[in-house]
Amino acid sequence: MNAAACAASGGTSYSGICPGDSSMQCCVKGSNPSGTGSSKPVNTMLTDLANILRTAGLNVVEEPGWKTRGHGVMASVKGILVHHTAGPATGEFPSRAVVRDGRSDLPGPLSQLGLGRSGTWYVIAAGRSYHAGATIDDSIFGNSNAIGIEAEASGTPTDNVGHQYWPEVQWQSYVRGVKALQAAYGIPTSRVLGHKEAAVPAGRKPDPNFSMAEFRAALG
Repeated sequence: MNAAACAASGGTSYSGICPGDSSMQCCVKGSNPSGTGSSKPVNTMLTDLANILRTAGLNVVEEPGWKTRGHGVMASVKGILVHHTAGPATGEFPSRAVVRDGRSDLPGPLSQLGLGRSGTWYVIAAGRSYHAGATIDDSIFGNSNAIGIEAEASGTPTDNVGHQYWPEVQWQSYVRGVKALQAAYGIPTSRVLGHKEAAVPAGRKPDPNFSMAEFRAALG
């Protein structure tokens, strides 16, 4: 799909920065307004995250120290990256400590937000988090400009069809929480990507193991 065809179908084209016209990364469909959210953070910590999610009626757990946790401030909030943890197959949020503290090869925090299997949100960090790696456009989807959400899931089987391997309550909460973040920060649906869509080179990441087309359709 070339850029003109992508635009005609209501998508946002990234064909200039990702390889192959047929790549799923090259045309992301979804609403693409200029963004009307009241908050446009610039070079700051996102200390309103917990309140945004609670106002949406979601269950929220605040990790102690989250308002000052991060690898510096966020340059902006222009995108949202949807992840899964690839953690244990059972438990509410067994990857919580890893997301907060990181690994031997990558210091935490590894995302601003976590999502447990019960649909409960965990606010991990207000600052820049190491979740994205290299992306198709770091000015939108890089660590300094995109909110990262790590949802607890084993990630198996690897699937891009539906969300049948996810608890319905968790998937619905994922949608509801992302919609709340979009509204707060003025992020269009076309800038809500799965890590598998944003990561470069293409195929570097498999998450999340559900259909991002279905997810964006649910966002509206």
